[in-house]
Amino acid sequence: MAERLEKAEQQFLQNYKEFLQTVEEGIGSVAYFYREGFEGNGDRLFTQMMEGFDPISSDNMTMLYLFSQKKELGSEMQVFHEKVEKAKKVEELSSIEEKMEQLTSEFMPAFQRWKILVDNVAE
Repeated sequence: MAERLEKAEQQFLQNYKEFLQTVEEGIGSVAYFYREGFEGNGDRLFTQMMEGFDPISSDNMTMLYLFSQKKELGSEMQVFHEKVEKAKKVEELSSIEEKMEQLTSEFMPAFQRWKILVDNVAE
């Protein structure tokens, strides 16, 4: 598919992949904060990273164009962005254990799957 993408679309996709890489690296910091008992710092960082997806959500026209051409990508994008929206509410959870569960069992598997799909579109 990459050969059919326009230069601007390829640049958008490259920037998006770099953003996903930054988020992936930041997740390690969030987990560290939670493990070490710095709950507020973990909450703030996690929420800020999730808010970074707002301009590039499933409503973004370029995202829709790039990822909705194949039906399964469009539905995967929607599932992932639902996980992002849920993750934004991490501060509402009552314990660090629940927050780690949200991070490791809910968000990370969806994030890793989405990142792989994005990488495949870029190739």
